[in-house]
Amino acid sequence: MSKFDFLTDGSTGIEEFMAKQEKYKDLKKDDLDSIPKDDFVFAVTCWIEGKFAADWSDMCGVINSLPTPCLNVFCADYVTKEIVNGGFAQAFFNTSRDFIGAGAEGLRALGYGEPAEVIERGLKMNFDSGKKPTGRSLAEFLAFSESGDYDGLDKDFGNVFDGEKFSALAYDYIMKYRKYFGD
Repeated sequence: MSKFDFLTDGSTGIEEFMAKQEKYKDLKKDDLDSIPKDDFVFAVTCWIEGKFAADWSDMCGVINSLPTPCLNVFCADYVTKEIVNGGFAQAFFNTSRDFIGAGAEGLRALGYGEPAEVIERGLKMNFDSGKKPTGRSLAEFLAFSESGDYDGLDKDFGNVFDGEKFSALAYDYIMKYRKYFGD
């Protein structure tokens, strides 16, 4: 959950978004029942991100230490936000293939197979093409994203992914495995 996710969060501004983020980073298991459904996935991902160092330098280590239910929710949420925000080109530029694969697995675990299938097609396409960028410059990103290779996948993902459905499935999944969420 980056600081810029407030643009899609529905918050009135960055201050409100950051206050909500701060509130949920110390999530307790007993708090789950009192979280509004609209904030549920946000609360859980804020709690997970609260375990990261301030610069997220330990993100991989923290994620790898998570119980599987937490890993599933976090990766599914993170990868779908990357795709919704900037398409598959952005997701592949910003994220490793393994992490994108973990996002697809997370969606499957939540019971949301259609978007997972599109992501898996994207992984195959990206792997087969060998077009994984190695740099992080704006010029490299623009060259990578201008190809239009993923336009069809972006459209397919948009046709099968619904944020409200994702949130509802994630809510049910988190409540099923609630013992893993919160301190």
